[in-house]
Amino acid sequence: MSRLRAICSVFLAAGLLFTACGKKSPPVASDPLTRGREARTLFENAEKQYHLTSAEAHGAEKQKLLAQAATDYDEVVRKYPDQNVWAAQAMRSLANVRIEQGRVDEGIKLFALVAQKYPDQSWEVLQAWKTAGDVLWDANRQDEARGFYKKIVGRFDNDSSPAIYKTVVRGAGRRLGAPSK
Repeated sequence: MSRLRAICSVFLAAGLLFTACGKKSPPVASDPLTRGREARTLFENAEKQYHLTSAEAHGAEKQKLLAQAATDYDEVVRKYPDQNVWAAQAMRSLANVRIEQGRVDEGIKLFALVAQKYPDQSWEVLQAWKTAGDVLWDANRQDEARGFYKKIVGRFDNDSSPAIYKTVVRGAGRRLGAPSK
């Protein structure tokens, strides 16, 4: 009887393990308000618990925090691409993480994708292009950087732009050799 009980216990344990491994993460909400809250929560968690915390960390701990931030930002982009505000911020933040990790080319591609996927998120586009330009400039890749600065000037150099946008446009213009306004 005890042998039968042992065999049954093994099968029961295996069944529970199989069931647990087969579980999927909870479904993503379908209504926009709930999706927006979920995206915001995930983004803010990544930012506060991992990305901002990584600034104070060093070595392996810093890399671990950056990796977790990247995972969460990527999850926002993948699960909530329709939540433009949060997905654009997450993509730009993911690009910043990649730069911090020394993965410059990957970060630059992500910065460029912000404008392609979320053109209506002007602030995120402006910041993505500015950061991409500055990173490339500092890496002695000025020709590539100029491409981003030209985009900034082309899109945001107008009288209706907010003052902070105009400040960024002036900086981009200086990098392009344009006279200051």
